[in-house]
Amino acid sequence: MNSKLIGSLFVIVTLVVGIVAFAPSAFAQSTASVTVKKGAGSSGSCTTDCFQPGNVSVDVGGTVTWTNTDAQLHTVSSGNGPNDNTTGSVFDTGFSTFKPGTTFSHTFADAGTFNYYCQLHPWMVGVVTVAAASTTPAPTETPNATNNNAVPEFGSIASLVLVIAIVSVVAVTAKTRGFIKL
Repeated sequence: MNSKLIGSLFVIVTLVVGIVAFAPSAFAQSTASVTVKKGAGSSGSCTTDCFQPGNVSVDVGGTVTWTNTDAQLHTVSSGNGPNDNTTGSVFDTGFSTFKPGTTFSHTFADAGTFNYYCQLHPWMVGVVTVAAASTTPAPTETPNATNNNAVPEFGSIASLVLVIAIVSVVAVTAKTRGFIKL
């Protein structure tokens, strides 16, 4: 009786550990939030921490949402500063939409490192790092709203199924050899 209970608990614990280890990456949508620091628009009020956090990471298909908590108008524009001729080519709030109290979201379709800055206050800089993932939905920009339409593929679920299969084989082998009496 005791060995049957211990065997059952072993199988259950192994399954739970497998699910906890693999399932979050299969179902969780990759998102990040960035806040514009209060007073960031005032020259000298911040140097490296105007966007908080200044560096964020998401998977391909992940969404970053910026919130303007400052009292001034800002922009969130891809690029490396005022002299970058590709400013705003990946994402850009424009000069009138990122007002105090508003949000801006962008969903990243490609892996890579994306620098960004405020065109009105060029000392305000940040970085989004996008890691490769199994899905690549079309990019979307939705000022003042968030976009949560990404659907994960089954890449990570395959690992979960493999863990369950291995546990099953171990349990059956242990039962047939008499190690566990289920």
